[in-house]
Amino acid sequence: MKTPQEIQDSIAAAGASTSVLTAVAAKATEFQPIISAMSGLIAIITGLFAIAYYMKKINKQDGKSSEG
Repeated sequence: MKTPQEIQDSIAAAGASTSVLTAVAAKATEFQPIISAMSGLIAIITGLFAIAYYMKKINKQDGKSSEG
């Protein structure tokens, strides 16, 4: 059987972990718009690289087909 001190320690640890989790969740909601904006920029840059890649591939194929 647990002593009263052990029970209090368990309750304190649970309260502290709940408090830390709540603080992390609050900060995550503060940073959410920044994270979303960064994700959007990464998607735009990735799309631009994909367009450039496929344009090079198309131009390369067009060059080969006109030679042969």
